[in-house]
Amino acid sequence: EESQNKVNVVFGASSQAVSDFAKTAASDLGIARAEALEAAGNFGNMLNTVGLLPAETAKMSNELVQLAADMASFNNQDPSEMLQKLASGLAGEAEPLRRFGVLLSENEVKLEAVRMGLAGTGQALTEAQKVQARYSLILKQSTVQHGDFARTSGGMANSMRILRAQLTDAAATVGAELLPVLVPLVKQLGEALPDAVKKVMPWVKDLVAGFSWFVETKP
Repeated sequence: EESQNKVNVVFGASSQAVSDFAKTAASDLGIARAEALEAAGNFGNMLNTVGLLPAETAKMSNELVQLAADMASFNNQDPSEMLQKLASGLAGEAEPLRRFGVLLSENEVKLEAVRMGLAGTGQALTEAQKVQARYSLILKQSTVQHGDFARTSGGMANSMRILRAQLTDAAATVGAELLPVLVPLVKQLGEALPDAVKKVMPWVKDLVAGFSWFVETKP
């Protein structure tokens, strides 16, 4: 629920494209729906600094989630960790993606920005230009890994990823059905807790006093 709310706020009118993409993430990517939504929302937050339209940032965020699944499959990594590494790379950390064939050195980013026409040679880059250049480099340098999850989805590793994601989605579905009952219950417990503490405190004080007396009088 919270991940969906983040997507709605980050992408606005284009949030439906991300929501639809996440609905099949378990079977198509081996990533649970909530995790796909959360990751896309995080990517969208960073991409919003570029000044692109929400529709474009939604598309780019979906592509990064897809890429995380493909790179995790290709390199036999956990999809959750690969999502974090891609987010780190997009934010400017070069090391997390280096061993997966993606080089995001400052010089490479500057060259890519020039190739993309974002800046002139020797010109200082804005953070938005850096994000665009990093995104472009990530996609270009991981081409050989694109589509690997689909190619190997019948194997044991990806079959297990799909199963785990589907189980997580099933648990979330059951939880969503219980929300109308659980939310009022939690609120009632929160309202009743202060009074319960007040009633228990005299007993706690007596217990502490008795324990202190025992310690002080013990030979």
